[in-house]
Amino acid sequence: MSKKDRIASQQTNVSPFSQIRAGLKRFADPRFSASYVAKMAILTALAFILYAFVKFNLPIFPSFLDIQISELPALLAGFSMGPVSGCLVVVLKCLFKFPLSSTAYVGEATDMLLGVAFVLPASLIYRLRRDKQSHKAGMIYASVGLAAGSLLVSFIAVLVNRYISVPFYVQLYFNGNFEGIVGVVSALYKDVTADTFYRYYLWAGVLPFNILRCLIVSALTFVLYKRLSVLLHWDGASLRKKPESVFGAHIVKKERDTYALAARLADELDGGEIILLSGDLGAGKTTFTKGLAKALGVTEEVTSPTFAILNVYNSGRLKLNHLDMYRIENEDEMAELGVQDSIDSDSVTVIEWNKLTELDGKVFEIDITLNEDGTRTFDISKRGEPSEEEISENICAPNEEETLSKEPKEEPLEETSKEHSEETLEKALDEREGAEDENAASRDLPEPASEDTDART
Repeated sequence: MSKKDRIASQQTNVSPFSQIRAGLKRFADPRFSASYVAKMAILTALAFILYAFVKFNLPIFPSFLDIQISELPALLAGFSMGPVSGCLVVVLKCLFKFPLSSTAYVGEATDMLLGVAFVLPASLIYRLRRDKQSHKAGMIYASVGLAAGSLLVSFIAVLVNRYISVPFYVQLYFNGNFEGIVGVVSALYKDVTADTFYRYYLWAGVLPFNILRCLIVSALTFVLYKRLSVLLHWDGASLRKKPESVFGAHIVKKERDTYALAARLADELDGGEIILLSGDLGAGKTTFTKGLAKALGVTEEVTSPTFAILNVYNSGRLKLNHLDMYRIENEDEMAELGVQDSIDSDSVTVIEWNKLTELDGKVFEIDITLNEDGTRTFDISKRGEPSEEEISENICAPNEEETLSKEPKEEPLEETSKEHSEETLEKALDEREGAEDENAASRDLPEPASEDTDART
């Protein structure tokens, strides 16, 4: 079983009560509590603004039915933090609207009921999905949840308008005279009467109005949720992405990517650096130098120094020396041209086709490779710093100094012992020289006869 299958299996076996307990434990973390309060405050404030001030009317519906999308922040909260959070946003935005109510709070109470009826099933079904890692599964559950919420709120809206909203508004605005509200919608529904009012208003007005409104909110939820996922799931940690190191291999596709990489390297420069560019003709060495010059603030036009050998640019944050040693034969010629004199601690020196054998200070090496698919690989390293392979080898290989340090140390000899050792060594050398002389003499003697040899044997 793969790791993904094991995770899915474990998630399937977790009971809903265990999930609720695990979710409640997160509130014990002060960081999570602070982030939760911050997210809820932002989403609630946004929902209130949309509810109180952002609304519009469509001519195909009665004038008092306004399109508003204040359930959008509630759905984002429900999908990211759970159904309770989504419903809480709905309740809070309606409570904040109470002081501005012109309907004796009945309109806000009705909107609270309809908002919960929309957000609760949608976020609940979305949160019930098992495969947390599958984007496709999340889309399916979100679609089902939003569809279920849309149907439920549309059905409840018909009931609420039939038995609560319309009778209350007739009493509040028309003193119980039903003909008054009939006159409001008569311009839209020509044949409407007091007897047929609910037939027109509920099925030609309320039902399609709520379905359309829910479709708009659902579409916006699909568009925004994925894009705001990082913020919606923020747990209190810093959202600032740690800058990626400029060193290592980087694959670039376009010229602007090369300029961006050069700008990142420019941030590492403070003067005295030598940058060695290597790569085939057309690899992008001069383009990289142009990007580096731009990042350093050079205003002059940067050109290839193939024939000039050395171009110097003084208008940037640091002086930029651009060298091309392709046509230089040896270091003597470089000395005659004064190439090495241009390298100083107040400038940045870029060298193409380097032929200098001795370079001190801060040296960066950039190897540019043109790939088959048209992209380029820039491998940036700093001379003197071990590569990843060298680091791994040093970790695996025993330290020579530590190995030597583990060998038994010789105790210091006394002076008499040293003298005795010297005498013994001289005596041994004398004996060895004597033995060598005897061997040489024996080699100079004529070989004995075979009879003598047999006799000796």
